[in-house]
Amino acid sequence: MSEETKPESAWERFDNKLGAKHPEIWKIVKWMAVGFISNVPELGVYMLCLYGFRARGVTNLSIFGFMQKIVQPNDEFHIAVVVYAYMISTVVGYAIAFVLNRKATFHADSSIALSTFLYVLMVCLIIYVNGVTGPMISNLVGRLPFPAGVTEAISKFACMMAAGLWSYPINRFVVHRKRKEKASADA
Repeated sequence: MSEETKPESAWERFDNKLGAKHPEIWKIVKWMAVGFISNVPELGVYMLCLYGFRARGVTNLSIFGFMQKIVQPNDEFHIAVVVYAYMISTVVGYAIAFVLNRKATFHADSSIALSTFLYVLMVCLIIYVNGVTGPMISNLVGRLPFPAGVTEAISKFACMMAAGLWSYPINRFVVHRKRKEKASADA
């Protein structure tokens, strides 16, 4: 019985051609493209949540009290809404990035359960670090002469880019691993 092979799509031919010449650079380029693709809905969800919470008058966010102790905010309501919007949007963005990076960028074949567990740990670390550094970035960007919505979008974007600097190596070498190919027995 012969196996039918599915013809390669144009993307697969392009991916294989560039991947063969410069595999690590091509992985970084694809990772950045996936990051951009996942950042678009993440930023959109952030802005929707931010203004949706404000419009609905959400004020009871005491679950995130640790953030307020770190920041010493002047406007407790504003900080609470920003934190809530950040948490929700980050989960959406990182969930999209996990699926796309696993399949399209790194072609990972390691255990999905282990990869998911490691990825959740990484995302929790990113959320914590951004929770500590995010208010500082927000304060710096808030001094720029832009309207409030623009400075909030710039702050969110800056936090996303800062996390990207150290999350590529974690994604590449820890979370989305490929199993080592077994040596051929007939060699």
